[in-house]
Amino acid sequence: MTKSPRTDRWLTAQETADRLRVKRKTLYNWASTWAVEHRGPEPHHMGGRALRYRESDVDQYIGSPPRTA
Repeated sequence: MTKSPRTDRWLTAQETADRLRVKRKTLYNWASTWAVEHRGPEPHHMGGRALRYRESDVDQYIGSPPRTA
């Protein structure tokens, strides 16, 4: 059985910020430290500073339990 290819839609930083109800700058801050802290959904850099997020990653993050400090 073969896996179907991922057909996620790529969300812009603004679309992701709107869904998460955070400022776009917050996403950029999370993205700059994601490799260490894993805050927010996984960011993907699409050339230059353009950030994109997989819709399924954002949906999964929204549905995940809150992190404790």
